[in-house]
Amino acid sequence: MTLYFAFLATLIISFVHCQNFNSNQVQRGSYGSIPSDNRMQTFPWVIAVLDQRDWIFRYIGAGSLIKTNVVLTAAHILNDTTEDDLLVRAGEWDTSTTKDRQHVDLEVLTIVSHEQFNRFNAENNVALLILKSEFELSTNIAIIPLYLVETEFKRGSCFFNGWGKVYLNSTDYPTILKTVHVDPLNTDVCSRRLRRKLSNQICAESLGEKDCSGDGGAPVVCRISQYPTKYAQVGIVNWLTQKRGDNTPTVYTKVRSMIPWINYHATRIRN
Repeated sequence: MTLYFAFLATLIISFVHCQNFNSNQVQRGSYGSIPSDNRMQTFPWVIAVLDQRDWIFRYIGAGSLIKTNVVLTAAHILNDTTEDDLLVRAGEWDTSTTKDRQHVDLEVLTIVSHEQFNRFNAENNVALLILKSEFELSTNIAIIPLYLVETEFKRGSCFFNGWGKVYLNSTDYPTILKTVHVDPLNTDVCSRRLRRKLSNQICAESLGEKDCSGDGGAPVVCRISQYPTKYAQVGIVNWLTQKRGDNTPTVYTKVRSMIPWINYHATRIRN
C-alpha cells in the first residue's frame, strides 16, 4: 500500500520508503518539551524529508529541527539526491489531511553528509540539511536540544517518531505520526550482544514485532530524568528492518559523539 501526504493547498505527495544552538555553538542546559495537546500531540521537532523530483513529493525519511534553518538526519536516506531535489516539512501530524494543523515546507540550500559515513555498518550515519530560509517557531514547530551528557536512561523514557511501517510484513504505513518506544542499552552490554565494538553509535533493545521501514533519520529522544517533562535527542535512526524473533539490539547514530561535527557544519554555512 502507498501512503499519501496531503500537500498544502491540496497538492498530493506519495510516500516511499540537546541541542539548542546559539549563533556559534551548543547551548547547554536547554531541553525540549511536548505541547500539552493530548488529542493531537505533534512532537514539534520532527521533520519530514521529502523528495520533490518530477513533482512527485515522496517521503524518504525523517529528521529533527536543531536550529531554525538546520535539520539533522541520516546520511543513508539521501542517496543520490541533490539540494534541488529535497524539501523539508515541519509541523506535520496527519498526512491524510491539510485541516489538522498548519505545516510549513522549506527548500534546502546545502546537504552536508558525514565524510566518513560507512554504508556497511552505519557508522557516522549523519547528515545536515541547511535550509534556504528559517522556520518560524510555534506550538507545533520547535527545536529539539541534543543531549550532551553520558548517562543511563530509565526504561520507557526514550522513543522516536516517524511515518514508517509499524509491523513486520505489513504493507500499510500510518498516516498519523507514530511513536516507537526503545530502551537504550549500556555500551558494553551492547557490544557483547552485537559481538563488535561500537564507534559513534548507541543501541537499544530490539523492537520485537516492529519493522519501522521509512523512519531513517528520525530523532531518538529521551526524557531528562531531572526534568520529567523535558526531552533531548540522543540518537538518529539507522536501518530498522528486523526478522521475527530476532533479539539483536538495534543500532543508532550516537548524537553526543557527533556534536563537534554538527557544530562546525551548522554554523559554517550561512544562507
